[in-house]
Amino acid sequence: MPPAPSDIRALVQAYLLRHPAEHAVVDALLAVLDAAGDPTCRTTMPAHITCSAVVVNRDRRVLHVLHRASGLVLVPGGHVEPTDRTLLAAAVREVGEETGIRPGDLCLTPLLGIPVDIDYHDIDARPEQGEPAHRHYDLRFGFYLAEEQPDLVLQDEKIAGAQWRPFAEVSSPTLRAKLLASGLDGQPQPVNASALLFDDAGRYLLHLRDNYADIWEPGSFALPGGGSEPEDETLEDTVRRELSEEVPDLVVPVLEPFAVEQATGADGLCVLIQVFAGRWNGDPDRLRLTEGVLLRWFPPEMLHRLRLSPSTRDLVLRHAAQRTAVLGDDHPDERRDAMAQGVQLAADLAQAEVSVPVPRAGGVPRLAVAADASEIARLRSELILSEPLDEDWLAICRDHLAARLVPGGDARAYVVDSPEGGLAACALALIDAVLPAPRYPKGLAARIQAVATVPAYRRRGYAQAALTALLAHLEGDGVTLYELHASDDSTPLYAALGFESDPGLMRMTRIPAPAHAPAHGT
Repeated sequence: MPPAPSDIRALVQAYLLRHPAEHAVVDALLAVLDAAGDPTCRTTMPAHITCSAVVVNRDRRVLHVLHRASGLVLVPGGHVEPTDRTLLAAAVREVGEETGIRPGDLCLTPLLGIPVDIDYHDIDARPEQGEPAHRHYDLRFGFYLAEEQPDLVLQDEKIAGAQWRPFAEVSSPTLRAKLLASGLDGQPQPVNASALLFDDAGRYLLHLRDNYADIWEPGSFALPGGGSEPEDETLEDTVRRELSEEVPDLVVPVLEPFAVEQATGADGLCVLIQVFAGRWNGDPDRLRLTEGVLLRWFPPEMLHRLRLSPSTRDLVLRHAAQRTAVLGDDHPDERRDAMAQGVQLAADLAQAEVSVPVPRAGGVPRLAVAADASEIARLRSELILSEPLDEDWLAICRDHLAARLVPGGDARAYVVDSPEGGLAACALALIDAVLPAPRYPKGLAARIQAVATVPAYRRRGYAQAALTALLAHLEGDGVTLYELHASDDSTPLYAALGFESDPGLMRMTRIPAPAHAPAHGT
């Protein structure tokens, strides 16, 4: 899908905040956005949008190319294509096509994704191509080279040569003025910030991201954080704003710069991330989560079992090694105190009164508590069992499950709240003790007892989100052996999450005839 006019309008308004004197040019562009037709399509007349890439090297020089057809020396750029998700992506694609510079060779400037310049050009009619006279509104995005200057591979049929020009010799007068006043120096710097949060027990807080194709690292564990916004004065402002947006109740008193990580963004650009480290002791399942699937503590030795970028894994391991060196070698008493605080915290949480968390909107799963037992039992009865339970048996199941859905209990469940009240979906597991073996060294196994979605909420990914959160929680508890019985309809869901059928196993069931029907409460 091409960029929506509303998204383009927001981008133009952000540009106007930096250049309030340019209403004459920008108001005409806003009128194009209000008109009928796609403003990014080259056949939209009498005006449409183009995009250019302003690539600045370490010597504060800007890449220009010589166009064969016009003989003009310009920064790389051109029309937006239907496959361009954003205008910035169009600029990245154009510079790649014309000069061979790859997205990973580029990173954002401190101007972030806001154009460094917006200008217009009147284009003469081309009767031979069926084009009337029209106007191009060119949005120019700034980029730094991520590493040393790459070799250029020019698009020979269109580009006759390339030049790196100092700011004072940039071909466009409006762009030249902007660059001379910008302070851009060509030196890459972080424009994203993340929080590396750890507790006194040596665990690290990871965020399971939504499995959406258009976001960064979809379906993976990552550090909380995100990109800078124009209102952020510092990168610490960025990470604190991101934490408040993603996890409103999470408060970390002290955040200290730890490292700069290099990653690849959703648009393929190189992204430098300032990582801040901070200590926080608490239960993430008691926090409101407004983005992603869940937050979970993981010890460093479990990271290899998670879907996690190698750079983030290395970062956590490096921090853990430094903490071990400091607390283990130089301050053994402090390390013992930290571990004791972690044990005491776990004991306090186990004794805490459990209440129903604030319902989460948008299909975001939350950890179930004892008060959810009635709804989970109802969904299991109505949607899974071949013969639904009567009210007496539902009450028995509710009471049994409520007693087990407590800290220290042997039941774990994640649920998705329904906007109308009650639950839209659930995933329930019961944990059993087994004899240890190499594949399950802690001797813990889990039976997936119920995965169900109310019919009105199916095909929204709720069951997969709840089950994904449940499996991550169980792995955090050391469970590595799972059992479930899947119907033909549900098999693809379980296969997508790594479950495999084993033809070598035979299921045999023996249910002794009851001496009498149990009564409620027995």
